[in-house]
Amino acid sequence: MSGPKERPSVSRTRARITMPCKVCKHPERSEIEKQIAARSLTTVEAAKIVGCHNSTISRHMYRSVAPNMREQAQAEANELQSLNVLDQLRQSHQTTLQILEEALSEGDFRLALKTLLVELQQLKFKAKLTGALNQAPQVNFSLSPEFGQLVQVLMRVLEPYPEVREATSQALLELDAANKDGGNDERGKQY
Repeated sequence: MSGPKERPSVSRTRARITMPCKVCKHPERSEIEKQIAARSLTTVEAAKIVGCHNSTISRHMYRSVAPNMREQAQAEANELQSLNVLDQLRQSHQTTLQILEEALSEGDFRLALKTLLVELQQLKFKAKLTGALNQAPQVNFSLSPEFGQLVQVLMRVLEPYPEVREATSQALLELDAANKDGGNDERGKQY
């Protein structure tokens, strides 16, 4: 007795090969996508144009267009939010200046000083937003033990060259004096 022939088992979980769909290959793809997104074209109408089933159009819009639209919408929202912050800061600045002018004209110096403090905070905030304010910590390397060791090694290496050694020593002393006398501006330059 012979039973039914056994078929070789075929795995139902085949690796999905990602190939562009018929919509992705269509020459008017971007216009079709825009019209579908704007709801001036239905998926059924788009399917007729492309020559496929409307479920293909739906899948394409979900898989290919929706992620891009989300990314674009998020980028636009972030840009709009940052523009709104700067616009609101400008409006606040104008209001602060009006209050300052009124306080000064009425001789209310307390209010004028408070308004100046608010103005200073607004300027700091604007500088932070625009990147004009560098808040990176300033490090004085000349105080570190490693710097002292480096100077000692440098002087020892330059011993055979007394003129170069003297010039290097003088430059290091001037640098140290400049760091002690002055400071750094917001761009890290000495003043």
